[in-house]
Amino acid sequence: MKRTPYTEIVVGYQEQPASRLVEAQEQFQLLVAGVQDYAIFLLDPAGHVVSWNAGAERIKGYRADEIIGQHFSVFYRPEDLRSAHPQQELETARREGRYEEQGWRVRKDGSLFWASVVITALQNPPGTPAGFLKITRDLTEPRRAEQALRESEERFRLMVECVKDYAIFMLDPEGRIVSWNAGAERLKGYRAEEIIGSHFSRFYPEEDLKTGKPARELEVAIAEGRYEEEGWRVRKDGSLFWASVTITAVHDRTGALRGFAKVTRDLTRQREAAKQQLELVREQSARAAAEKANQVKDEFLAVLSHELRTPLNAIVGWSHLLRSPGKLGPEQVTRGLDAIERNATIQNQIVSDVLDISRITSGKVRMSPRRVDARDVVTAAVDTIRLAADAKRIDLRWVVPAEPELVWADPDRLQQVVWNLLSNAVKFTPAGGHVEASLARTASRVVIAVHDTGVGISPEFLPHVFESFRQADSSSTRAHGGLGLGLAIAKRLVEIHGGEVRASSEGENRGTTLTVTLPVMAVADLSPAAHSIALPSAIRLDGVVVLVVDDHQDSRELVTALLEGLGAAVHCAGSATDGLARLRAERPDVLVSDLEMPGENGYEMIQKVRALLPGAGGLTPAVALTAYARPEDRVRVLAAGFQDHVAKPARPEELAAAIAAAVGWKRP
Repeated sequence: MKRTPYTEIVVGYQEQPASRLVEAQEQFQLLVAGVQDYAIFLLDPAGHVVSWNAGAERIKGYRADEIIGQHFSVFYRPEDLRSAHPQQELETARREGRYEEQGWRVRKDGSLFWASVVITALQNPPGTPAGFLKITRDLTEPRRAEQALRESEERFRLMVECVKDYAIFMLDPEGRIVSWNAGAERLKGYRAEEIIGSHFSRFYPEEDLKTGKPARELEVAIAEGRYEEEGWRVRKDGSLFWASVTITAVHDRTGALRGFAKVTRDLTRQREAAKQQLELVREQSARAAAEKANQVKDEFLAVLSHELRTPLNAIVGWSHLLRSPGKLGPEQVTRGLDAIERNATIQNQIVSDVLDISRITSGKVRMSPRRVDARDVVTAAVDTIRLAADAKRIDLRWVVPAEPELVWADPDRLQQVVWNLLSNAVKFTPAGGHVEASLARTASRVVIAVHDTGVGISPEFLPHVFESFRQADSSSTRAHGGLGLGLAIAKRLVEIHGGEVRASSEGENRGTTLTVTLPVMAVADLSPAAHSIALPSAIRLDGVVVLVVDDHQDSRELVTALLEGLGAAVHCAGSATDGLARLRAERPDVLVSDLEMPGENGYEMIQKVRALLPGAGGLTPAVALTAYARPEDRVRVLAAGFQDHVAKPARPEELAAAIAAAVGWKRP
């Protein structure tokens, strides 16, 4: 038999004679018999079941042979039967052609389920009822979920309305307020009827409104799902409070934006308390630091007094004895003079150390840099300390490369650094120990290392080893003398040279290694003959083209006059932008630039210079001429890309030497 679509069956009930009803029912049975999700069955005009599908059996629990012929009211609750609800459904379907509702229905086992019901009247011409088509769907689980959601939302609404410590309210997608809880009223000062419908931006300070901050917050919440911050907000009375704010984007099941949930908490008191606590901690830290500084100062003064008086005692004592004629023999006179000379040398070193640390700390140390072979510095320092090492039977060794290692440095100051490191190593190495000095090259750095097998440094004191006036043992029973300034002086001198110094030790009685790294000098001629030539005191810059960049006119004119007097051709620029343009156009031999300039400073300019291709001037040598004269300023200048750092006010010979070194210049 050819199967007829369901729609045609329904039409058939309306258009075909009653004799075709049986055939139509058979076709309908074939179409709907296998449907599992819907109970689909036919009723006769009186409401008796005349067909039954698999879905009806699954949902209602009756087999076809159990239910066909029974009245459909068997599916209704007693209260529905008492109110004649089944008959009313059929009457409505006859009158209007269709009846639809949701309500409770009864299964065979007596259990209830929430049903979606549609009853359609079927007519035979000319309008005589042929029966009814009834479709039922079980919506129990969705209804339970919906009911649970409604109950949850109601509980949440009641809970939110009662919260007083947090302002919790909803915004529509445009940012207008649509709900308001008791906490919001207490915190912000508005009653619900005053604020609902207003835009939430009215809670923001004027400066936030000018920058469009409220809109940005909603954009972030939409993009990331959530926005959080702390900041100032405005109450109804215009007063400010420090708020913790969370804005969460709310979407429906389809992903469409429904609005925003906004939670605000007043943290003004906590912020003030935290601020006061921070100030208290800072005050306590400052007080502790001051007390520690006073303690260190007192310890230093005690050590200084001891270190000065000890050699002074020998000098004064032997002086009195030598002034007493006839009391000393020739050998004693010689011994006394040696003692006076030795202790005077010690006292001179102590005074020199104190003066050095004072000059270095105040930035007044004078430097005379020139091209130096670091091998000569290490060798000279080893020779100076050898006598002291031999006196303690210390095995003193040094390792230097065969090729020169050139650095731009003050040779006396650099030798002072190495001597301090070696002196420290010999001082703290017991008799019979070993001290080794080495010089090596690593990439663009020269590395000087001093290693000893001495007393070592404890992990607790290691971070303080380069601090002024700090000693691991400053007690009156200490085994080693001195002021504790040697390493502090060495560190500062190394930093002035653009290098760094580090200390490492595996612990007490396990030796110490002190390492100095210095930038390698960039020179065009590395032949032995070139190494032996020192820059003359009267440097000429004949033929050198110098571009001077300084926003201060008097400074530009002074430098111009100075350099032209030495034979240089000088071009000037009053800003970093103009200087970069002139460098690219004129391609000078060297750039001399100030650092502090309006608009764009010297650091930014040198970065742009170094970003140029070599053919466009990217490798132009540069010297920073600046009033920033601290060691850390020199380090920053060299790291930025300058070849040298000259502090204002600069002596002519210093600036000329820096320019000559930067371009690899030397007199013929």
